[in-house]
Parts: sequence; structure tokens; C-alpha cells
Amino acid sequence: MRRQLPLTLVLVALPLSAQQMTGGLWTGLSLPVGDLQDKPGLGTNQLLGSHIGGHLDCNLTAHHQVRGHLTYQDFPGSGWGGLTDDRNHYQTLQFGADWVYHFQGPLRGWYSVAGASLNSIKNEWGAATAQGRRIGGSPSQSGKLGVRGGAGYTFTKRVSLEGTLNQIFVDASGSNGFGFDTATWVQVSVVFRFGK
Repeated sequence: MRRQLPLTLVLVALPLSAQQMTGGLWTGLSLPVGDLQDKPGLGTNQLLGSHIGGHLDCNLTAHHQVRGHLTYQDFPGSGWGGLTDDRNHYQTLQFGADWVYHFQGPLRGWYSVAGASLNSIKNEWGAATAQGRRIGGSPSQSGKLGVRGGAGYTFTKRVSLEGTLNQIFVDASGSNGFGFDTATWVQVSVVFRFGK
């Protein structure tokens, strides 16, 4: 049994080390939709946010790729008007993995994306009371499950354009509740790759 363990580790490690690993960065626009954007007094009341992140890609075959990523999302808020003029600024740190399928082969043409992530999301809110005082808070939630799916197009082996629909399942109530149970946005990214 002890002799078989090193042999098993070597047999598993050889195919993994033979796979092409690349990495890179992505950045672009994040467009909140649904409650994250338009729930009165709780959403951002803004059309645009932004994101930046890094990714590590492992090409399994000519068509299949696994991609790990760490992404920071920023959704600034604007006032809802009225007596309180609520403002909600959401920020998300996302750690996830995607299954990427390249229809025409490695690093060229169209591809699809399906993934899952763990998320930490925070809402910094502020409001003016009827008496003119400012109040605020910063509820946050960690370890929240997220899913995403989308497609992209690779122009060169270094640059792609990608769009995904992202959704995080959050707590609506409680001391750190956001008042809605899903945070949803469309992410449009320019993807840069480094390495071989």
C-alpha cells in the first residue's frame, strides 16, 4: 500500500502538469439588474458599476477549460429622493470557478461560460432623516453562493470580450439583510491573458 501511494501521486500529477496553464486579468462594466438596481430605497438606483479581477486557466482539452477567478465588483449608488434620500453602495468580492467551452478550439472564436462562486457582499448605505441628520450602516454577508453563465469571443490568444449574467443568493432579512434575496447583474469584460 505504501509503495502504491507515490506511484498513484505521480500518475495523477503527470497529466495535470502537462496541461497548459495561463493567467490574466479582466475588467469592465457591471450592470445591476432586478432588485439590486431598482428596488426602491434598497437598490443602487444606478445603471452602471465596474469590476476588476484575475483568472487562472487550465486547458484540459482543445475545447474544455477550467478557469479559477477572483473578482471585485463595485456598484455605486445614487439617491432615491424623497425625505430620506437613501443611497446604497454595494461591493462584492467573488472567488469562483468556471467551465469554459471553446467551440472552435483553444483560444479562438466563440466560447461559453458556466460557473459557481462564493461571495462576500457589503452594502454601505446612508440617508438623511426628516430632521436633517445623516444615518447609515454597512451590513455585509459572506460565503454566499453565486452562479453565472454567458458567452465570449476570443479575438487573439491574448484578448477576448465576454458577457455573463451573475446571481448571488443573499439573505433578505435579519440584522445584515439587504431587503431582497438575490443580487443580479450583467458583467461585460475585456479579458487579457498572459503566458504561453
